Amino acid sequence: MLQGSLFVVLLLSGPIFMPASSEAVLRPEEVLIVVNPESSDSVRLGSLYSELRKIPFSHIAGVKAPFQEGITRKQYDELIAAPLRKTINSLQEKGVRIRCIVTVYGVPLRISKTLPPDASQETIKKLEETIGEKNKEKVELETLLKENKNSKEVHKKLNALKSEIGKLQFELAHLTGKDTVAAVDSELALLLSPSYELAGWQPNPEFYFIRGRLNNSPQALMVSRLDASAPEVVEKIMRTAVEVEKTGLAGKLYLDARGLSGASEYAKFDEDIKRAARILEKGLMPIVLDNKPELFGPGEAPEAALYCGWYSLGEYRDAFEWAKGAVGYHVASSEAVSLHDPKRNYWVKSMLDRGVIASIGPVTEPYLTAFPPPSIFFQLLMSGHYSLAEVFAMTNPFLSWQMILVGDPLYNPFRVKPAYPLIDPPPPPK
Repeated sequence: MLQGSLFVVLLLSGPIFMPASSEAVLRPEEVLIVVNPESSDSVRLGSLYSELRKIPFSHIAGVKAPFQEGITRKQYDELIAAPLRKTINSLQEKGVRIRCIVTVYGVPLRISKTLPPDASQETIKKLEETIGEKNKEKVELETLLKENKNSKEVHKKLNALKSEIGKLQFELAHLTGKDTVAAVDSELALLLSPSYELAGWQPNPEFYFIRGRLNNSPQALMVSRLDASAPEVVEKIMRTAVEVEKTGLAGKLYLDARGLSGASEYAKFDEDIKRAARILEKGLMPIVLDNKPELFGPGEAPEAALYCGWYSLGEYRDAFEWAKGAVGYHVASSEAVSLHDPKRNYWVKSMLDRGVIASIGPVTEPYLTAFPPPSIFFQLLMSGHYSLAEVFAMTNPFLSWQMILVGDPLYNPFRVKPAYPLIDPPPPPK
């Protein structure tokens, strides 16, 4: 996984304290259900969700898109964005406020890359060669550092070189159009916003660390997805969410750190996983923290109600006995590339197949800074003050980017039995 240039999690070193708000949490009548009429399963599941959550039937919108996970930017603009924008505007004219979109099985997942006008094969090739040369230098410096671990000069040169390589990789991503690949859901979050740059990400105005600090911040919708490897899995997710809410989610929180230390972005994220354990041990749910490089092994995670860990790229580790209504995410670069491919063992797809009903993952390389900080995510969720979509909206750093939330956006597994007390909980997304 490529690391980002900044990791903001360290801004928070303890529990959340923020003035409370009387603003209402997300309500069913504020949700728009998006289905694909090209799939009868999509339409059926959308109708079932409307019935289960008492969402007005008029809040089901159809988008006639290809029944496939990947689409072009043109297809997204014409077949998805344009009709949904029209639908929401029409509802608003009738006095209906839509704050959340839920995309249903059959709605495309990912938008393919768009090449920038300044791209040329010659420029790309030259940049790739430069990165290759810099990587050779990096290997040489790392070898020197192993021979002389206390060399401050080698440390300094290596850090500077890593920074230079990172900048070159960002430039290459732009020229190849890689930084225009996006999750459909992440683009839908900015559906009602003015035009914006497609290359790279847009800051999420509801992200906990920057709320209220952006000038002219765009209107952001909450977005979640009811999707999985098969329609029957999606139906189980929906029904389980409604059922578990009645009694509350029970089990253990598993946090799988890697035992990293130092000043790297990886070490800072690892520290945030450990910070989550320190904060949440004051709550009511048992915490299991693993701080070794190895992941949890088979049979080591019974009664798993909540989970966050890393790093097994595209290869789910079957170590868990998932509690009914479980929520969890694995931090790696490709865990939501597909939710349907039977040949792949991505974490999001595999977790949903085995009983988890809500997860988070990227549709391609998102950089480490794009993942919700676990120390914040689980505090908000376990407090019982917010629905799943609200928690994701407040902990997802970027929009027009790669991260998606899969699960019932109205799911609140701790509403009846909060597992962590927040003092003056922050206001929900607008």
